Amino acid sequence: MSYSMRRKNVVSELNLMVAGNSGLGKTSFIRTLYGTLKLRTSPGGLRNKASVSNLGSAATTSTSGSGDITPENRPTSPNNNNNQNGIGTKANGTKDSAGYATGVLQRTLNSFEALFEIEENHEKINLTLVDTPGFVGTDEVIDAHCDEILAYLEYQFDLTLAEERKVRRNPKATDNQIHACIYFIDQTSHHLGLSDADIRILKRLGTRVNLIPVIARGDTLTRAQTKRLKNSILRDAAANQIQFFQFLSPKLAKRLLAQQQGGDVTDHHSSRRRHSRNGPGDDEEAEEGGEESESDDEDDDDEDDWDPEVLEEKAQLQSLAPFTVIAQEEDGTDLRDENGRRIQGREFPWGVLDCLNSKHCDLHGLRSALLTSHRQELKEITYGYFYEKYRTEKLLARTKSQHIAYQQQQQLQQQRQKNASTGGATPTGSTLKNKESLLSVGSAKAIAGPWEE
Repeated sequence: MSYSMRRKNVVSELNLMVAGNSGLGKTSFIRTLYGTLKLRTSPGGLRNKASVSNLGSAATTSTSGSGDITPENRPTSPNNNNNQNGIGTKANGTKDSAGYATGVLQRTLNSFEALFEIEENHEKINLTLVDTPGFVGTDEVIDAHCDEILAYLEYQFDLTLAEERKVRRNPKATDNQIHACIYFIDQTSHHLGLSDADIRILKRLGTRVNLIPVIARGDTLTRAQTKRLKNSILRDAAANQIQFFQFLSPKLAKRLLAQQQGGDVTDHHSSRRRHSRNGPGDDEEAEEGGEESESDDEDDDDEDDWDPEVLEEKAQLQSLAPFTVIAQEEDGTDLRDENGRRIQGREFPWGVLDCLNSKHCDLHGLRSALLTSHRQELKEITYGYFYEKYRTEKLLARTKSQHIAYQQQQQLQQQRQKNASTGGATPTGSTLKNKESLLSVGSAKAIAGPWEE
């Protein structure tokens, strides 16, 4: 049972991040999305979720012998006090989420975590939107910025690791993991599709988070240009083995095709079960090998994904990716449609563009996928695939360090025995070096972190 599924009785949480090159309208996207939210009233109101910088070189952590996480040894947020790209509060340290989403639009130099308490389809959701500075500069600078974002994503995993190491877990623990990264692609690039920097960044971020690609400034593209650009992006992604989040898995696509063709769609799995989503690559390999996914047992009673209407909705969303998005006017212009209804949009000499009109851009479909239709799926993949992968890597790294420490300890003992047999000779330089190495490796146990078993 996943960490998120154990917390069904509390308010649902959804954590989204925006990333991409500088100047593509990431902050404007957040502000436009904010305008579509139904905010809940609460005693605390809207508040800033972050109180410290969360990016930079991660500090080491340790656990007490009992396994509890104490204030002294809990995972420390990566510190980045001297870096303008640190995720935390804005520079003044006082701007809350509402002010960030409605104040004067400024270039994002320090990333910001904005928490909004909203209601969607009669369900309460704590929505966190993480705005990050745009990638700009040389390849070295861009790679360093990407390192910081990865450190932030891994820090959220560390918080879950720490919670799971507690003897008494907090039933109301916050789910801090980032469930999706909305990556903005520059459609003005000289290369039609993904740039070299995009490919390098996406391949790295795709190891830690669900990737949802969007095309910025969709109002500057014709329909023909949009279609060519989307095809080029998907082609470049496939050629470079970049896995975007799949709104409709390949297996479900085959099921939908069979339904549309009126063929026999019943098999020994499909009539009873929906397809498990354990990660970006689906379960195709397990199916081909004749193995049944463990999570299938949990899906026996969930037949929603087999419903033709649900499959068609998923197929529609999959056909939109990468999504084109258009942000609203930032100068406070009161825009209305032909019926006099106030809208979020942009005004041009030839007419008014509605950001939530599916004929103008894909923002409405993207919003629906994130907040409603695919919210739980994004969370399940984050925990069941990305988090478990990270946790396994940490456990393997610790096992490897222990094995190296054991080998060096054996070598040290053999050297001591050899010295004793020769009359108690003084330890050689090599022996001293082994001692220093052993101390260095042995210290890894003290900083193994919350994944220590």
